[in-house]
Amino acid sequence: MPRVLPLNRHQWFDPWRGARGTALRNLVREFAVAIDIHELTNGLRARRRKAVDQEHHAAAIEIVVANIAHAVLMPPETGWLAVLTGNGTSGFTRYDNPALGKPFRSLLNRLGDLGHMTLRLPRKRGEASSLAPTGSFSALVRDAGISLADFGRRDGEEVILLARTSVEWRHGLRFRYRDKAEYEETAETIAMRRDVRALNGFLAGANITFEDDGGKPVDVHERRMRRHFVIAGSDPLPQRFDRGGRLYGGFWQNLKRSRRAGIRIDGERVATLDYSSMFPRLALAAAGAQPPQGDLYAIPGLTDHRRAVKLATNTLLFDTSLRRPTWPKPDDAADEMPEGWTVARFRQALLARHPGLSASLGVGLGHRLMHTESRIMVGVLLALMDEDIVALPLHDGLLVKMSVAREAGMMMAAIAEMITSSTIPVTISG
Repeated sequence: MPRVLPLNRHQWFDPWRGARGTALRNLVREFAVAIDIHELTNGLRARRRKAVDQEHHAAAIEIVVANIAHAVLMPPETGWLAVLTGNGTSGFTRYDNPALGKPFRSLLNRLGDLGHMTLRLPRKRGEASSLAPTGSFSALVRDAGISLADFGRRDGEEVILLARTSVEWRHGLRFRYRDKAEYEETAETIAMRRDVRALNGFLAGANITFEDDGGKPVDVHERRMRRHFVIAGSDPLPQRFDRGGRLYGGFWQNLKRSRRAGIRIDGERVATLDYSSMFPRLALAAAGAQPPQGDLYAIPGLTDHRRAVKLATNTLLFDTSLRRPTWPKPDDAADEMPEGWTVARFRQALLARHPGLSASLGVGLGHRLMHTESRIMVGVLLALMDEDIVALPLHDGLLVKMSVAREAGMMMAAIAEMITSSTIPVTISG
């Protein structure tokens, strides 16, 4: 199946965005009536839709109106949304919304005919179509008093995602791809989905706000989390869920660290809780080795380059083979590493500090470590949810309100030790 890219890297259309508040739902109803009248007046529909088709038609109208209304309140960086408009319902997967089937492109054309949306077809092969609200539609949204609180999520969205990774070489450059993979339902996937949906339900009802800091608008209602797993393209297994598994989707994850100070939970400022040197500690625990005292990223000769050490360590843990003597370009580790620090020199210094990692480099351990990390974080979030404590995950850390930071930190340490049989310190900052 050919990969489709958004035109000029536009933000993607969200096929599961819906209308929750009264103001937006009223606007959706108005558009549904307007589309019906337009179709009948212009002879665009010869017969009445079947019940299931009518249900999908109504859902599609809600999704499209919600997307372009959201684009009015939170304009995409390019002003456009990339959208797939291919005809046909064959090939639908668990990740697709069945409401956006064969009639979807016609619906977009109807809204274009009514003057509420501009649809732009791909300029070249391999790109997606794109759409944007018109000035008249933007005025309708503002006149209706629609706010970010009016948006919600449609039921049925998959929260357990599996992607198959692949690598292609073109013109001497290496390109990495991830394509969503279908999978068979198992007791494991059912249990994981149940846990993520429970966490999403808990977060949906939480009192989370954001203090205006003069920056771009922040949609605090974007809280639905999804777990992302990966499987290598060369893996003979049709599916597996022991690699990756991190939670993605919360608005707080894309906020710059400095802006997270504006988040409020139950009206309180938040504290940031992080596991200390998570990846090397997990790798050492997996190897049955004890970590040394102090900062695990403190490598002699690189004490002023902690970020470079962290990037380079993670790079070697994710590598599936031993790297050549120099860092490839472009590479984050190469950009951060001081001059003269080749791959071989860094590897030698890293193993001098952590001899227990000798069998962990260049064997593709990274995604398995990420899976352990995700198991820990999901366990922590579920345990805190049982205590009615709202926590916002940050992969190897989380945000909680200040008054429960110590309790949450103790929970993080306990869950990590239970899963890894190793102590992983937790740092708290506010």
